[in-house]
Amino acid sequence: MGVAEVQLSPARVATASAEYRGRMLRQAVNEVVGSVFYGPMLEMARENPLKGRFGHGGRGEDIFGAQLDMELARRASHRADGGLAETLFKRFERKA
Repeated sequence: MGVAEVQLSPARVATASAEYRGRMLRQAVNEVVGSVFYGPMLEMARENPLKGRFGHGGRGEDIFGAQLDMELARRASHRADGGLAETLFKRFERKA
């Protein structure tokens, strides 16, 4: 099941229905949690102290790994039910 992307822009927020604003808030919270929590965690897991000069893909592998980490973090934040993202969403929802 895919995640429906919503347009996060000030003009869209001002004219959006309450339901659509809730979807925007959920997406924004998921993106923040993915980039602040899951992203660094995956980056630390990828760092390997045994990586030598030979036997790894070099700079290309590092770039691909960073992109993969970003995508995995984004997906993990959308799939984590009842976790940090849900707590933040409920908190911000009350404030809005």
